[in-house]
Amino acid sequence: MATVHMPRHLPKRLSPMQRSLVRTPYVRLANDEYPDGINHYIADRRKHKGKKSANKKLLRPRSKKSVAEKICNFLTFVETDEMHPAVPNLQWQQVKEWHVTHLYENAMVLGVWSQQYFLTGEASPLEPDTINARVYEVLECYRWLEENGYISNFHEEGTLEFIEEAYRPISSRHKTALQHDPDEPQRAVFSPRQSPGSLIPPTREQFLSFLSSLSPGTHRLAAILIYEIGFRLSELIENTLLPGSLYTRDTEALFHLPSWPTRPYLLNWSANDDRMIGVLPTRDQAWDTLPRDTTDCPYRIVGKGLVIRRVDINTTTMRSIYHYADGPRAAKLRRNHQRTEHDPAHLLVNRWGEPLSAHAVQDAFRRASIKADCGYRFTAHVLRHMFACDFLKAATLARAKLFGDYSPDLTFEMLEKHGDFVVNVLQKRLGHALRETTLIYLEQVKLGTLGLAHTISWNDHLEGDED
Repeated sequence: MATVHMPRHLPKRLSPMQRSLVRTPYVRLANDEYPDGINHYIADRRKHKGKKSANKKLLRPRSKKSVAEKICNFLTFVETDEMHPAVPNLQWQQVKEWHVTHLYENAMVLGVWSQQYFLTGEASPLEPDTINARVYEVLECYRWLEENGYISNFHEEGTLEFIEEAYRPISSRHKTALQHDPDEPQRAVFSPRQSPGSLIPPTREQFLSFLSSLSPGTHRLAAILIYEIGFRLSELIENTLLPGSLYTRDTEALFHLPSWPTRPYLLNWSANDDRMIGVLPTRDQAWDTLPRDTTDCPYRIVGKGLVIRRVDINTTTMRSIYHYADGPRAAKLRRNHQRTEHDPAHLLVNRWGEPLSAHAVQDAFRRASIKADCGYRFTAHVLRHMFACDFLKAATLARAKLFGDYSPDLTFEMLEKHGDFVVNVLQKRLGHALRETTLIYLEQVKLGTLGLAHTISWNDHLEGDED
């Protein structure tokens, strides 16, 4: 999948050329190739000199990123052979005008080139304005590429028979896709998220199969952190900052506190300094052998609603974090020729040494679920559900033991007696504003425990009937 990136780690003193590129996005292809012609077009979109200029007026930074995202969407279509099996291994330099107007445009019109289609199988036609804007930008890009000598014969027409053959898979996808009933009210926003009450928790074997299918390093560590801490996916990246890094807070970030400094400052773990929220515990804390009341490394994070809460990382996991930072993470930074003073403060980085995006985590989890083939689709939300349920079970068992119940198995009576107290703690760990939201997890665990007992009794009854 092609991706959009912003330049980072530029020198403090910029030349005029470097200043012009500071806010100019660029595109990388799925194979990590840098499509030079495409990126030169994106950079040239802000100019307005000469007849071969790609634009007539200066673009704002957000507009330039929008241009890159439109072209990136088309390049992903080009890389997706299943959308055009009659033209396999299509490269960006080989694109013709009919690929854009006959294949790409019609795939969006029919609703088989959209996020909802690939997640649910339901045809989801895009808005005409969205389609027109994407097609216009791609055509402008390729006309500019031809004018500037990057490609040739862009307007070359294919035979009618070949175009029909190339279009046929898109038409077939539309015919076999789920169709939306026009009489049914359309949901304003599509969301695949599930309610805790409707989710069947995965088994331990399914979870381990999923973990083993994730590539070692960044993506596997992201899954472990979400499961062990209960992060929301949107909280993960900005709340795993490494101490000792020089960092400038992004004022446009989803979770940004007004009290945070606007200038670069040195990060370090602190129990009460709000400037250090989201900064991981130090190496000394991870390898501290002195006796203490807990085996966890506590720190504070900020999440939904700008609510600040305390979380704890097990010392074993904390050591794994620093093993990752010194190993795979450091290797990625070296491969991308990044100097130590320009290292990102974020723990989780992608293959280009840039902070990992939430979309990349979702995509990695989706591919790992397919690879594991264990009958369960894992997402960050599922891992957060697992954390909540497993935390409830473990904490309830521990509290029951404190009150003299040494039963090794969790019972419905334990949940009835001690569950409400544990929910109060879990609510703070999850960052829920309402206690009723957290109670759903308790009801789910109760139902699972009681349902298991009743199911065993029913099966014994059926076996008795057979006798």
